[in-house]
Amino acid sequence: MKIVISGGLNSAMTHFAMIGLAGILEEAGAERVRLGWTVEGAAEAVVTWNGPDAGEAVKAHATRHADEGSWVQAKGADSATGLFSPRIKPPRSTAGWIDLESRREEFLGSDLTELDALFLSNLGEPGYWVVHNNELQPDRAASRWEMKTRNRGEEFVGKRLAPLADVVANRSTLSIIEGLTGASVTDTVGKNSPESRTSTGLTRPGPADDVLAWCGLWGISGFALVPAVSRVSATACASPLRTLHTKRALIPVLDRMVSPAAWRAVVASQAVNGLPSPDEERVSAALLELPLMGVIGACDFTVHKGGSSSAPERMILSGEFHPLEYFSPWTQMTRFQSA
Repeated sequence: MKIVISGGLNSAMTHFAMIGLAGILEEAGAERVRLGWTVEGAAEAVVTWNGPDAGEAVKAHATRHADEGSWVQAKGADSATGLFSPRIKPPRSTAGWIDLESRREEFLGSDLTELDALFLSNLGEPGYWVVHNNELQPDRAASRWEMKTRNRGEEFVGKRLAPLADVVANRSTLSIIEGLTGASVTDTVGKNSPESRTSTGLTRPGPADDVLAWCGLWGISGFALVPAVSRVSATACASPLRTLHTKRALIPVLDRMVSPAAWRAVVASQAVNGLPSPDEERVSAALLELPLMGVIGACDFTVHKGGSSSAPERMILSGEFHPLEYFSPWTQMTRFQSA
């Protein structure tokens, strides 16, 4: 079976949704799941597989997470905040942190799927151990691709992922396919408003199909997160790699269809994450290694930071594909001199 995801190379939402859908299909028992971009004409994001209907797989996945027993619906001690949101108002005491971790451990020791575990691992958690400038900085342990604006008590899992699960679970399988392919756009969570934030930073504000956003946010599972003791955790494809407010997203494009596991390995590689490095030797080494992985270039996205200092809003703007030669130190120098 095959599906073409709505959008193109210049849309971060499309990249993330392709990854998220591939993971959801694998969880549903699909075999030989592959994802990638067409190479002829305008590039299209494609997922192929043997197995269940994509609409049925996504609906079942959302339905499971809309259930009150799911970790997506679980709340913290205040009964209002999502238990697994990585960026929350931190507990004020050691006892509060212990309670939060104990509640989380109950779910982590339950029947999580492999995709659940991968998603939670790469989403991050409130970093109770992260201290910077003698202050607790728990947000530094979260994925940079979790971009929910935290104003008026908002947080990612309880206020975005949980409502999306309920909405997608109530969509028909046909409308789910239409949402994925762009045949229609139904933004129930964002009320189809021009100011809708349903995409949660994966696009500029505006209507986004609930299903596409659901799969896009699950695409976070495909970007490795490496925790740090006191610095910002490293998120795959975020540049600079350990900066609180990311400047760029650099997502590789391959010349072949690959499995979700192979794609995750490429994205987590030192070569991919070394491509935007200011270190010329590191970039040169990456340019030698990446073709061996099938990488032909990368989509370069600017990450915009707006909003207030107390509740900054990050969003990935429209990107541009560049072949690997674009990133070579020699090409960069030539372009700088001719500017």
